[in-house]
Amino acid sequence: MKLPFVFGVHNHQPLGNFDEVVKRLTDESYFPFLKIIERYPHFRFSLHVSGILLKWWEEKYPAIFELLGKLIARQQIEPVAGGFFEPILAVIPREDRKEQILRHKDYLKKQFGVSPVGLWLTERVWEQALVEDLAKLGIKYVVVDDRHFLVSGFEKENLYGYFYTEAEGQRLAVFPIDETLRYAIPFWPVERLGRYLNDVAFRGGRLAIYFDDGEKFGVWPGTKKWVYEEGWLESFLQTITRWQEEGKIEIMTFAEALEKLPANGLAYLPTASYAEMEQWALPAKRILELEELNKRLKPEKTRFAAFIRGGHWRNFFVKYPESNYLHKRMLQVSELSRKNFDPEARVELLSAQCNDAYWHGIFGGLYLPHLRQAVWEKLLAAEAKLRANSKPSFSELDIDYDGATEVCYASSEAVLVFKPSYGGQILEWSSLKSTHNYQNVLTRRFEAYHEAIRHPQECPEEKEEGVSSIHTLTKRPSQEVLNALVYDWYERHSLIEHFFDPNRTLYDFVRCDFGEWGDFANQPFNWHRKGAELIFFRDGGLYPPGSTRRPLLLRKHIKVNQEGLGLEISYELEYRAEETTRCFFGVEFNFYPPLLAKGAGEVSLDGQSIPVSEPQEVFGQELTFLAPFGEKLKLTLPETARFFIFPVKTVSQSEAGFDLTTQGIAVMPFWPIEFRKGEALHKKLTLAIEP
Repeated sequence: MKLPFVFGVHNHQPLGNFDEVVKRLTDESYFPFLKIIERYPHFRFSLHVSGILLKWWEEKYPAIFELLGKLIARQQIEPVAGGFFEPILAVIPREDRKEQILRHKDYLKKQFGVSPVGLWLTERVWEQALVEDLAKLGIKYVVVDDRHFLVSGFEKENLYGYFYTEAEGQRLAVFPIDETLRYAIPFWPVERLGRYLNDVAFRGGRLAIYFDDGEKFGVWPGTKKWVYEEGWLESFLQTITRWQEEGKIEIMTFAEALEKLPANGLAYLPTASYAEMEQWALPAKRILELEELNKRLKPEKTRFAAFIRGGHWRNFFVKYPESNYLHKRMLQVSELSRKNFDPEARVELLSAQCNDAYWHGIFGGLYLPHLRQAVWEKLLAAEAKLRANSKPSFSELDIDYDGATEVCYASSEAVLVFKPSYGGQILEWSSLKSTHNYQNVLTRRFEAYHEAIRHPQECPEEKEEGVSSIHTLTKRPSQEVLNALVYDWYERHSLIEHFFDPNRTLYDFVRCDFGEWGDFANQPFNWHRKGAELIFFRDGGLYPPGSTRRPLLLRKHIKVNQEGLGLEISYELEYRAEETTRCFFGVEFNFYPPLLAKGAGEVSLDGQSIPVSEPQEVFGQELTFLAPFGEKLKLTLPETARFFIFPVKTVSQSEAGFDLTTQGIAVMPFWPIEFRKGEALHKKLTLAIEP
């Protein structure tokens, strides 16, 4: 009896990825894959290409776009739909979800004359609430991991086939991707793969199911040589052809399998994604605990794997406040776009829902500033259109849904958000003219894989036939990477007040270990508004080593002008302790200036260019961030101050290994202060975004 075999490939590149990168991936993976497939017309498969990548191909690589059309026309490829801009469908508003899917379906119909019935779930993030919407949009099936079924209590041997699920009277077929095939293709030799498929058929499997990333065919480490130069793909296709002729297997698309084969039954699945994603979504320390548990269970891991789970995708909003804030701002602009409809703004808003910049794992792009920047640009471009005629206004909103109110200022020129519950800091300062958020900075945090960086000998490479999967590669860090394993004890926003040990140095500041004496940096402030001025105040204190609390009342007045593009900031420091205290007082800013986004520009202090690729200690009054095109950001002081300046660099993991990435530039002007009983000290500075 023939074993039906469905083969699916998913291709996507994130919003904001560099043209040269997408071209290289197309040259090395997507195009050669299709060119070889073209020579084997009996090999028919299902293909999902995100709308972002399809549009790029259409506009910048017509050869692959034409080849794709040819293969679809001769029914060798079944196109599979998704959200056009590759969002996580479960975490965007329902109306946006429908529009994302319809846009992709309509595009495929217009370009290739085919209306897809299958849907690729971005990152295989499943929630049962999706069923009704998908079914009503004409989607007949989705694909998820077999793990989604295993954690529900299904047995592995019963998952070689598809199932139906339902919600609100709507039915949807669900195909469980075989994890073994996902890890085997294209990494195993074809002969070993054949033995596995024979075993599936022998055990009564109704259907062998594979669907996974196209980048495995030429872009993942070692696969270009293995798949193309050493001929794995040719060998696979030749062998598949022979197996079909011998009556061992029958290659078909997912849509054909749905028509020709009966369902295995009914299934209800929990909120889930693939196993690695669920692990990445956990807090870092809990990831290490999960890894320890897996090591302890190693002899019995296969038996108990279904009962061992991490978190789920939405946990990234808890793990990374920057991701949560971006997501909630997206929801805010989405609501605005539905109340005040503008077709161009809608497209930009939907673009900003591209998933990659909202999460982090080996593949997620939260740690890549250019991907966050691309989402912010689209989001702010939509907001600029929707606020084009709005008058400046203040509002109180809990934007990030943490139960604490943010103070928001919005105009047709800018958006400013302050967080009284967290130091009265600036969470967002966005120019709607340049669609740039100057606060797009990521905090340095401990990640579970940092343990493997520090102790690489504890993570030996797993040797196997064929080529190693990306998940089993050993990566060796450089000394520069090891030195950058530094963690912040507060989030990297702006307008952070520090009172610190006068003996600490620039490099103590870089290491975020500068002897903080105050209790202001990340603590709650009270506030009130007086016209265009916000007044934040905290009755806090100083805690020099070996001393009890020394009371200090801090008030910061922030006058918003130039429709949000200018800030006048003044401080009143009322000291109420008996003892004299000598320390440094500094105001920290963390900026993501356009020069980082554009890869060009300079930073000048009092008109003289200064390097910021390495930490700097300088003196001056006016610090300016310049980019070759667009705006400049200027910080001005009434008198000369000492500055600590350094690039905020994170260490993250990726397909290539460990990345050292500049997330922003930390700037702190500071002054020596001598507090005496009953004295009030004052400091001023101004910030401006200028053409």
